Amino acid sequence: MTRRNQIHSMAAMLLAGCAISATHAVAEPGWLESRLLAPSAAQQRMERQDRVYIYDGLDEETVDHALDTQFGRIQHMMFVGVRHTDPDGSEWVDDDCD
Repeated sequence: MTRRNQIHSMAAMLLAGCAISATHAVAEPGWLESRLLAPSAAQQRMERQDRVYIYDGLDEETVDHALDTQFGRIQHMMFVGVRHTDPDGSEWVDDDCD
């Protein structure tokens, strides 16, 4: 596969990921929070092998807490679809596909 084909394939996968993320249900937050804040030994091994885990649909407060308490693991985290609550109570989600 040529370098150009590899780049096109990667771009297509990213676009497909955005479409899937926008249409599927968000995973149970408790499970994601556990993985984020208290990863298992196997998950930590994968991170040491430079794996990145994508966390989808977490609350802004949870993301902020993780960034404050899990600083040594930040390079292995990616957050998409973060849910925010404005002071007036209105909620919105990051649109990572724009």
